[in-house]
Amino acid sequence: MEMILLPGGVLRASVWDPAVRDSVMRDVTDELPYFLRTIVRLHDQVTLKDLLLLAERHREFLLPLFTDLLDDFVDEVKRPVTVEELCELDYLEIGWECYSEGRRFDLQPILVGRNHKDPQAYSVEAVPTNSMAHLPVMLRTRFAFKFRSESGEPPAPFSNLRREFLLFDVFDAVLAEITFHGDPHERDRWWREIGSREFDPLDGPSHEEGA
Repeated sequence: MEMILLPGGVLRASVWDPAVRDSVMRDVTDELPYFLRTIVRLHDQVTLKDLLLLAERHREFLLPLFTDLLDDFVDEVKRPVTVEELCELDYLEIGWECYSEGRRFDLQPILVGRNHKDPQAYSVEAVPTNSMAHLPVMLRTRFAFKFRSESGEPPAPFSNLRREFLLFDVFDAVLAEITFHGDPHERDRWWREIGSREFDPLDGPSHEEGA
């Protein structure tokens, strides 16, 4: 099934239309719970704010699946910011983090910040959502599998793997990252404990390229 998320949080999917006896693209935004396990593409102008406001429209269904902090971050992403407060990253990216260590295998979607001319992936766990609300969100389907040896040797990567994203994965990656330190107040308190807000929030821990 083909499905795409458009700017403004509009979800369109290819569904069977008995009237024309063929599949047609139509707006399924109000039916989001039925499409959580469907592969999705994101329009290149879909922003973090679009995703959070879409989640808000279906909060009663999504809260039990993800986090009861959703409302706090929806309130934050709606708050205006000054030009000086805007995050200077070029875009946000959802990719796959995959590794094996001993008997443990982990594959999960993660949200990071990126710049077009910079290969580094930046953690955005401490960045207020309203300062990066305007950033487009991209999907990186290709990833590397890393095997972590019990002997402590560096991980051996297997690159050029690929996995598409379900709509569930997109929400999972976004909400897991922005709620990592709790609600916005807890996040800001954590940041004050490790350094002043006068420093660039992106100076925190970073994810390795290809994760």
